[in-house]
Amino acid sequence: MRVLAVDIGHGTTDVLVYDSALPIENCPKLVFPSATRQAAARIRAATAAGRHVAFEGVTMGGGPSGSAMREHLRAGLGFYASPAAALSFLDDLDELAGLGVSITDTPAVAAGESAVVIPSGDLDPDALLAALAGLGIDTGFDGAAIAVQDHGFAPGESNRRFRFAMWETLLEDGGGIDRLAFSADAIPDRFTRMRAAASLASGFGRVIVMDTGPSAIAGALSQDITGISPRTRLVANAGNGHTLAALVTDGDITALVEHHTGMLDAVGFGEMVRGFLSGRLTNDDVFGAGGHGCLPPAQPVSLEESGPVLLTGPRRDRFRGCGLELEYAAPYGDMMLTGCFGLLGAWLRLA
Repeated sequence: MRVLAVDIGHGTTDVLVYDSALPIENCPKLVFPSATRQAAARIRAATAAGRHVAFEGVTMGGGPSGSAMREHLRAGLGFYASPAAALSFLDDLDELAGLGVSITDTPAVAAGESAVVIPSGDLDPDALLAALAGLGIDTGFDGAAIAVQDHGFAPGESNRRFRFAMWETLLEDGGGIDRLAFSADAIPDRFTRMRAAASLASGFGRVIVMDTGPSAIAGALSQDITGISPRTRLVANAGNGHTLAALVTDGDITALVEHHTGMLDAVGFGEMVRGFLSGRLTNDDVFGAGGHGCLPPAQPVSLEESGPVLLTGPRRDRFRGCGLELEYAAPYGDMMLTGCFGLLGAWLRLA
C-alpha cells in the first residue's frame, strides 16, 4: 500500500510518501515552501522587474500571495487573474476588482506578452512527481490524502465566522475528527479550496481531503497510523498561520478555540487556554480579538484533568514560557509531519 500525504500550510508543504512495506520512520519525507509562498515570491520578482502578472488556475490559499498582489498593485503594475484564481484572495470578485485586479477568463492574453504568468493552485503534481522521481522514489500510489485550511466560500460575510460554523457543525454532530475528511466526490460545495486541491490530486488514485486543523490534531494523538489516543487531552497546533487548541476524548473533539498565531505570544496563549478550559472565554472574545472563535467545554475542565498541553506545529516554541505544562508531540519522531500522519490515518480508516 502506497499513499501520498500532503499537508499544505501557510508556511510549508509537508509530504509523506507512505509505503506499508517500510517502517514508517523510513518512508520518504519532504518539507518545502507552501504554494502561496512560492506564488508570493514569483509575484514580487515580477514587481521588481516591472512586469504585469497573469494569475490563472484554480482557487488556492491566499495570505502571503495576497500581500504580494497588493504590493504589486501599489507599484502601479497590472495584475490579471482568472475568476477561480482570483477567489484565492477574496470571495467577492467585485471587491477585488475595486482593489485594481483585472478579472478575466484569459489573463495571459489580457496582460500582454511581456507579463509573468503565474499558475494558481495549492499543489503542483507534476513538479512533486518530478522531485520524487529525481530522488529515486517510486511515484506509483494507491491514493492521496491532502490537507488545506478552507475558510469556505462566503461572499458578503466574515470568512472567519463562516469557517467557525464548520467547527460548530462538527461538534453538533458528535465531534468525530474523520467527519472532516471528505472523499473527492463528497466535498461540500462551500469548500472551494478543498475541491480545487482534490482536482489537482486526481491522478494519484483514491483521494481524501481534510482541513489542516483536524489533521494536525489527529496526527498529534496518533498511537499508530490507524488509532487515536483514548485519553481526554488538550491538544494544540501552533501553525505558521493559525493556532488551534482542542479538547479531544476517544477521538472526538468536544471543545475548541482557534486564533491567528501572529496575534498570540506565550502569555496570550496561556491566558487563552486557561480561559478556554474554565469556560470564561467566549466566541465573541476571540472573534473580537481578531481570531476565529471559541466553543468552550460544556463544563469547566481543570488542567489536572486535561494533563499537559500536547503541543505540535512549527511555531510551538513561540509559546514556550506560557506558564502551562507542555508536552511536545512528535509522532514517529517528526513534528513537521504531524498533519501528514493524521491524514494517513484518516485515509486508512476510510479506505
